[in-house]
Formats: sequence, structure tokens, C-alpha cells
Amino acid sequence: MNLKDIVTLFKNHQIQYGLNGDSNLEELYKWELVSKQNGHPDPNAVDFSKEIKSLVLKNLCYSSQITAIRSFAKYEPEEYRKLFKALFDENISLQKRIENFTDSCKKLWDDKIKARFSKMTRAMCDERLISCFLTLHNPQKYTFYKDDVYKNLCELLEIKSQKTGHKLVHFYELLKQYVIPEIEKEEELIFSINNELKKNGCIQSMPLTAQTVLWYHRELLKNTGTDNKVIESKLVDTKIDNDMMYQKYIDLLKESKNLVLTGAPGTGKTFMAQTIASEMGCGKNEMCFVQFHPSYDYTDFVEGLRPIMMSDGQMGFERKDGIFKEFCKKAIKNLEDSKKTLTELSEEKSLNDKYNTVIDKINNGDLNEFKLKTNGKSMEVVKVTDFNNIELKTPGTSSNRTYTVSFDRLAKLAKVFTTTESLNNISNISDAVRDAIGGCHASAYWAVLKEVYKQKNISTLTASNVVKKDFVFIIDEINRGEASKIFGELFYAIDPGYRGKNDIRVKTQYQNLVPETDVFAEGFYIPENVFILGTMNDIDRSIESMDFAMRRRFTWKEIKPEDTQSMLDTLECATKAKSVMARLNNEISKIEGLGPAYQVGPSYFLKLGDNGGNFEKLWDMNIEPLLREYSRGFRKSDEIMEKLRSAYFDTKESNSKINDNELVDEN
Repeated sequence: MNLKDIVTLFKNHQIQYGLNGDSNLEELYKWELVSKQNGHPDPNAVDFSKEIKSLVLKNLCYSSQITAIRSFAKYEPEEYRKLFKALFDENISLQKRIENFTDSCKKLWDDKIKARFSKMTRAMCDERLISCFLTLHNPQKYTFYKDDVYKNLCELLEIKSQKTGHKLVHFYELLKQYVIPEIEKEEELIFSINNELKKNGCIQSMPLTAQTVLWYHRELLKNTGTDNKVIESKLVDTKIDNDMMYQKYIDLLKESKNLVLTGAPGTGKTFMAQTIASEMGCGKNEMCFVQFHPSYDYTDFVEGLRPIMMSDGQMGFERKDGIFKEFCKKAIKNLEDSKKTLTELSEEKSLNDKYNTVIDKINNGDLNEFKLKTNGKSMEVVKVTDFNNIELKTPGTSSNRTYTVSFDRLAKLAKVFTTTESLNNISNISDAVRDAIGGCHASAYWAVLKEVYKQKNISTLTASNVVKKDFVFIIDEINRGEASKIFGELFYAIDPGYRGKNDIRVKTQYQNLVPETDVFAEGFYIPENVFILGTMNDIDRSIESMDFAMRRRFTWKEIKPEDTQSMLDTLECATKAKSVMARLNNEISKIEGLGPAYQVGPSYFLKLGDNGGNFEKLWDMNIEPLLREYSRGFRKSDEIMEKLRSAYFDTKESNSKINDNELVDEN
């Protein structure tokens, strides 16, 4: 086993269960605590005693430590405040801060606190507690510490552990040097965690993610009796299962271009969509995730006018690409680069390095004009845009008109005029430049390219061939937004028959504002390497928001509970859980007004891992409230619930008491 294997196993676990979906790893509470207390304890708080008392350290340290820190704050708040100011002073080495804080706490306890407690011994101030303070105050740099997690990491890396008092600093060093870089390679894992954190209103923290991965390793070792062969077998089995499970959906998506996964709640459709994209080789750059909702609109998805502050201090509006349009541009860039030779890519990389040098000079204030071919004349720099384009204007005129120079079009010009000498030899700039790249301010492009050629390459790295990649755009709960208004005229562009055909372009609502330098200047199209993957719960009943002409451009694939029941294989009671789920769903399907769309997915049964396999508790706390909500308003809801309960618990005497034909929805 190595660190990479551990990260891969955790990724598979995260995609299947999330941070809080498995009794062996209920970790979301840590993010919730950190998010609510980010920046605390605040040494500058007016009432420091109250500040400390308000800290919530659930499961993070010992109860005796909580009593101790509250005693410090109650009896010696100002002295205690000074200790925290020193602890959070980043100008001092962490090791020194830890030692000073530990020694000072012990002295303060002995000198001023200890006498107030007849039975209490010196309060512990160990590295675990200090890690809690550091993490809550600055979660982007620190995370929680546990001794057994640190020990396991040292063994995994075959590195000697440090002595007490030096372990915490060493732990953070190992995270930074080994663990975090390995996690950063798993873009799918980062995407999954960040998406879950966003849904739960939690902040992101890479150190906390690293600590969670190591905690997962610790739990694996504990549950397998430190048998790494068992863990390795789990890694292989998981990969085989994933390959077999998702390939049919990948094939369907590649064939249809637009696919929606539908079905009952709890079948794991969202994580399935993310995993499908990952199995297709999509990393962070090739995958995008959005969730439709009633307020989501065309300006979010395609393009729209956004307020900006003008150079004269006035408010104005600027056309901005929506998230889908931006995504398609990245896919087109990959597609075009994959067709280029290594020589072309190397030349473009060299040109890009020089162009970025020019951009840096502009941003640093070292370059504010570009010399034109006509002696004594120049164009004045207005700004560098968000997309690294250079905006210029003619100085000395009353006109506010500006001209944009983009790298993509500059690169096309550079293919025709490859040297400064060739630029200088142009007799008619307007005709020569326009022949090369189309309509533009020819003199602006000439001047910028000449300046670019003056720069030296800042990079010694050579270019490498670009591989064509699949780009997957995931739309979660696609039916919750009004799709026709969100997609607008893209109604035609998403048609599988038009995919990749840039000769059939759609004029968007703000087409007249799209600059000539834009790849969609002549209209919008979806490149051949873009796939749309949506998810939808059948019972939401808002599919009507998508008219039939829109719906027929998607392929709809129902995900049934039995399709994803392998999610339950990690439970000790997996066989029974699958049997109970099958019985219950079979009964739900028979009830008029409910049917298959209201079946209970395996995600609900994963809670058996949280409650020790207690099926009765699962019914009382999770399943019954859900089904009762489904049957609310039915004339015989109590009888329906009794029948479902008897199916769940397999009590045959109740099954025969109620006539199926009587259980109908009379609404």
C-alpha cells in the first residue's frame, strides 16, 4: 500500500457515500464546526472570556481540556488573551509558538488557576488541543491532529516519528510535502468534496481534506486488523466494479450526446453522474457541475449583461459569457490544439510566453502604449481584460471607442508574419492583416505583435502533444429550472445532429455585442467533444417545465434502486438491507398514486451503517417519515402506511388485511 492507493480508496468512498454517509466516517461535522467558527478564537474580541466560552469543540478534544480553557478565560482572561495572540503570530516559527503556548499555559495554571480546584490536576495543554485552536482560527493552513493518525502516516511513508512536543509541526510538514500534493492530483475527489461542502454551506480546507483522508486510512486499518492485503483487494475490487457499472452509461452518453439520469430519490444519480465523467477521463478542467433552480436563467447559462464600473467612475453594463458558453470555449480550445503538430504547439507556446510578458509589463505599469508603423504615432493601453485581451484606444481623440487585441487572433497573424522583419516589410497594413485574420483594427494587431516579438522567452519548457478529451457538463436537478428559458436559442444547438457542426451556428440574444475576436463571433455551436449529463428525481413532477421539443433532444435513462444496490455492499447487513428494500419497493409500486417513482433508493439504507444495523430505527427515523409525506392527502393514508410497514418488516398477517384495490389516490 502507498499514499496514492489510500487517496484513491478515499475518492471511491467519497463519491459513493459523501462525507457523512457511512458510520465508519462521519466527518462532515468537522467542516461544519470549522465553518461556523472560522477565525475564532479571536484574540481581539471585546469579551475574551465569552469568546472562549462560545467555542464548540465537540469530539475534538478531551472534556477536561474544555473545563480548563474555560477556567483560564473566566479567571485570567487578559493573560489568556496574550497567549493566543502569540500563538497566532505567523511571524514566529510554529514550533516556537507551540512550545511557548504549552509552557505558558502550565505556568498560568500552576500560579493562578490550580488553587481554585481542589480535585482537578494540572490541565492538559497538548498538541491535539493546540491543533484545534490553530485549525478553527486558520483552516486554510492548519488541521486537527491525532496521535494515531500521525503514527500511521509515518509508517505509511516509512519515516521516523518525532518526540512529543514536535509531532504536530512534523505532521503539518508531512501533509504539505506528501499528502496534499497527492490529493491535488485527484481532481474528481476535490470536485466531489467541494461540491458537498458548498451544498452544506461549509468552507473548503485542503489541510482538513488531507486529515480526513488519513482518518479514513486509520479506519481501514482498524476494520481490517491492519491487513494491507485486504485493503489492496478492496482497491482492485472497487475499480473492477466501477468499470463494469459505469461503462454502459458512458456508451449511452457518447451515443446520445445528451443524457438525463432519472429515477427515485436516493439512487445516487448525482454521484453517478460525476463518476461517469471521471471514468471518461474528465478532470477539473473537463468537467463542470451546475444545479438548476427556479431562479436560474439564460444570463447564468449562456450570456447576459452584467454591471461594471467604467473608467470614469460611472456604472455601465458589459456582455459576459455564461458558464456553459465558457465551458464550450475550453472544449473547442482542446479540440483545436489536439489537431496541431508539435512544431505548431511549440511555436504557439513561445509566442504565448512572450505575450504574457507584455501583459505583465502592462499590469506593472511599465508599458502603456504601442508604437505604430507611422512615425511618432501610437495606441494607448486602456486595460487588460478578464480574458487577457489587450484593450487599446487612439490617443488625443474625443471618441471613447476602444479596440481589442486577443491572443488567439494574434497567433493567427503570427503564422503569416513570423518575424519583426516581415512585419516591417508590409506595405499596406490594413489589407495584409485583414487578409490574415479578418476584420479588425489592423494597426493595433501589427503594433502588439511587433512588441511581442521584442520579448525573450521566459520559459524553457517545451510543448507536448495535446490529446483530444471529452468534456462533460453536468446539470443536477435539470427539471427544477425552466429549461426552455435557460437554454434559449440553444434549443437547436444542443440537438445531437448539430453537435460539432460549426457551419450551423446559432445567433444568441446578444450576438451583436460579441467581439470579433471571440470564437463565437459568427454564432454559437457546441463542439463535438462536449456532452451534457443531467439528473432528475421523477417525483418532483416538474418535467413539464421542459417542452416536448426540448425533451426529445435528450435521452432519458431510468436509474432503479436495484441498479445501484451495490452501494450497500459495504454494510454488514447488506443482504438483509437489499431484501428489505426490494420488498418495500415492490409494495410501493403496487399503490396507485405512488408507483416506481416513489421507491426508496439505497442511499437511505446506507444509514444502517450509522445506527448499527437497526432496521427498526431506520424505519422510525428515516423511512416512515418519508413515506408518510408521500402518502399525505390520500384518503386511506393510515392503511397505506400499515401495508408498507408490513412489507418492510415482512409481517404477513398485516399484508392480507388490506385490499390493494382500495388504496387509491382520490385527489
